[in-house]
Amino acid sequence: MSALAKVAALAAVLIAPVAFAQDYPSSQTSPSTDKQTTSSVDYTKLDTNGDGSISKSEASADPTLSAKFDKLDTDKSGSLSSTEIMPKKK
Repeated sequence: MSALAKVAALAAVLIAPVAFAQDYPSSQTSPSTDKQTTSSVDYTKLDTNGDGSISKSEASADPTLSAKFDKLDTDKSGSLSSTEIMPKKK
């Protein structure tokens, strides 16, 4: 085996773990995590019809909120009220 082939093989072995060490978001989150991640969203901008709640179509403007919409809609009304959206204060 030539020296170049040995160096290439060694480099491949050393770099392989780095390639697989990506940080993917967990698909399982707790409700408190859901509330924390949505607390940075500007709901006044998302509430385009001004009714005080965020519909599923309005939520689609924010990918994070849209992905968690069904979990946050605890009363299953099809819209998010201010109590469903904002994190509870401790």
